[in-house]
Amino acid sequence: MVTKRTTLYGAVALLLIAAVSSCGDNSNPTAPSAVTTGALVTTGALAALAPDGVVSLKTGKPVLQSPINNTETQNLTPVLETANSDPNHLPSFDFTYEFEVYEVSADGTMTRVRNPKGVAQTGGSTRHTVSEDLEQSTTHMWRARAEVGDEKGKWSDAATFLTPTLLGIPTPLSPIDGVTTSSTLPVFVVMNGEIPTGVGDVIYEFQVDDDGPSFPTPQVFDANTDPGQTTARLETFLLPDRLYHWRVRAVADSVTSDWSAVQTFSTPNINAGQRTPDPPPGQRLPLPDRAGLIGLVAATYPAELANSCIEEGGSWDFMDLAVTNLRLTDTRWGYNCKRGDCNDISIDVVNYHWGAGPSQGSDEVYPIDIISAVCPGGSQAPSWQDQSEHVDAGALVAWTFPRPGE
Repeated sequence: MVTKRTTLYGAVALLLIAAVSSCGDNSNPTAPSAVTTGALVTTGALAALAPDGVVSLKTGKPVLQSPINNTETQNLTPVLETANSDPNHLPSFDFTYEFEVYEVSADGTMTRVRNPKGVAQTGGSTRHTVSEDLEQSTTHMWRARAEVGDEKGKWSDAATFLTPTLLGIPTPLSPIDGVTTSSTLPVFVVMNGEIPTGVGDVIYEFQVDDDGPSFPTPQVFDANTDPGQTTARLETFLLPDRLYHWRVRAVADSVTSDWSAVQTFSTPNINAGQRTPDPPPGQRLPLPDRAGLIGLVAATYPAELANSCIEEGGSWDFMDLAVTNLRLTDTRWGYNCKRGDCNDISIDVVNYHWGAGPSQGSDEVYPIDIISAVCPGGSQAPSWQDQSEHVDAGALVAWTFPRPGE
């Protein structure tokens, strides 16, 4: 696919095409043209394409199809397509084709940069993919002719196209090389690629996938570029204890860089995370403030929060997501057994074990209400209310993980 763009270089090149087409023609298609060395012929500051040379094939010149008319290609290795030559006095003939591609400089001089030969003809039209990157942001001129071995037909009329201005590929810095992140909401850091002058606003597009390096089902998110390095964060929690692949590319309007090299990382295991050491005898660990984390879980999973009234047939999804992400900060977090009965789990309260020794079954906990107005459903909101006063007053509680039936 190509888009049209007009430049001064392109206008100069189009004038050259008109001049070359008029001077390179021969009224007798079977007669040889003047023999040339194949070098570019320079007239003043402009360079014209070499004439046909010896024409020994009785065939019409091919008609270029794409890219033409100064259109802009999508990448630096465009596909050149020409209609096939019609052989004179024969119903058909299988030719090969020679292509020439020239760079057109600001002053109109041209330099041949590609000259593939022997491209096999295919039905109706013949296509050739340029083998190596052309110079970006540059006007190019190209043409084609039929050939059979050393026998050559007439060159086509020339056509021009423009190569796009490409963005530099960003380089992943973190997380890379299979490292295990400290959170299921990891921070991504990349070294910025080159951003050419005049490109405009550039964003970085990220893909993250746990289904393999081909990214069949990626999570996609964007970030505005920062000076030098860009930092981005997912808006959705990843699954714990998973291997993920990720990559990034630059995007500006219709211009896109190639993808970066693929990197990998693993998310932490919620049962193998950090655990705050036991307090000194007779003391309590302080209660960590995780209100912001619960608010983030609520903002990320509003539907799960709205469906958290178990008594009305809701699900445990929000509570499980909350406990999972709390445990990634400290495995002292768990569920609350109401009245000490671990077959009856609180639907809106989590526990933090502040005491020494094993957590399972302990009543040395801070019970935290994390859902306001959980039932009846319809008005749930994230909360962070310490209910320890009820425990101190004699209410029975107990810590548990995992949740029974989970």
